[in-house]
Amino acid sequence: MREAAACGLSALAALLGGGVIAPVHAAVRECRPVWSDHFRSGSLDIARWTPSDDCWGGGNGERQCYTPDSVSVGPQGLILSAAARDVVGPELPTRLGRGTGRQRLRHYASGQVTTYGKAAFRYGRIEVRARLPQGQGLWPAIWMMPVHDAYGAFPRSGEIDIAEAVNLGAGGANLAHGSLHSGPALGETRSLTGATALSDPGAFHVFGLNWTPRRLTWLLDGKPYLSAPTRPPFDRRFYLILNLAVGGRWPEANGHGVDPGSLPARMVISWVRVCAPDS
Repeated sequence: MREAAACGLSALAALLGGGVIAPVHAAVRECRPVWSDHFRSGSLDIARWTPSDDCWGGGNGERQCYTPDSVSVGPQGLILSAAARDVVGPELPTRLGRGTGRQRLRHYASGQVTTYGKAAFRYGRIEVRARLPQGQGLWPAIWMMPVHDAYGAFPRSGEIDIAEAVNLGAGGANLAHGSLHSGPALGETRSLTGATALSDPGAFHVFGLNWTPRRLTWLLDGKPYLSAPTRPPFDRRFYLILNLAVGGRWPEANGHGVDPGSLPARMVISWVRVCAPDS
C-alpha cells in the first residue's frame, strides 16, 4: 500500500537472493484456522481489530481521512465505507505518533481496520473473502506491515500486499495485485509485484497468501498465481490491515482523479482467517 516503483523479474531475483517469481499450480490444502473472524456479532470485535482514525494519506497522496464511523458490520460482514464529505482529524495514525497534535482537513471519509497490537503472524495461509468496490479513484487493499522495525524503518522492514486493486470497472484492467516492498531507504524502495485478472470484479473473491519459511505464494479463489522465495525482512511477525483508500498516486496516475460517481462506495469482507501454512 506504500508508494513504490515496480521492478521486473531480474530485480526480483537480485533482491531475493537469486530466487525467481513464477506462476505456480500447487494444490491448496484444507484450512486449519489458527485465527479468524466471520463478523457475525453485529459490531466490530475490538479484541481483534482497531478502526483507524487519521488523515495521514499513507505516504501515497491518498485523499481520505480514516474514521471509525466509516467502519460497520452488517449481514454480509465487515463494511468499509467511503463517502465524499469534509472531515478534520489527526494528521498521523497512533502508531506513528501524535505528539504534535496537528489536525488535517480532507474531503473524503473512509474505513480502515488493523490488528496492530492485537494479532500478528509469522507464516501461515492468510485468506480474506471480500467484494471490492468499483470506480475510478478507489483503491481497496488487504495488506500487512511488520510489528517491529527489526531491520529498520520503512522500507527496510518490509511490507506484504496480499491484494490491491485500483479503478476496477472504470475502463482499465480488472486486476488484483500482490506485492512485496522493501529496500535500503525511502526513495530506494524495491517493489516486487504480480497480478491476476478478476473474472467478475463485482463478485466476492477469496484473496490469499500462503507464507512459509521457504516461499510466499499469492492465491485468488484458492488458485496460486504468483510465488517468490522468503527472505529477510519477510521472516518476522506482521499484522493485518484492511482498507478502502480514495485517490492517491496509483489510482490517479491515469490523470482522471477521483470520479464523484464512484462514491459512496463499500468494501465488504465476509471473513478473514489465518490458517496453518501449506508446506
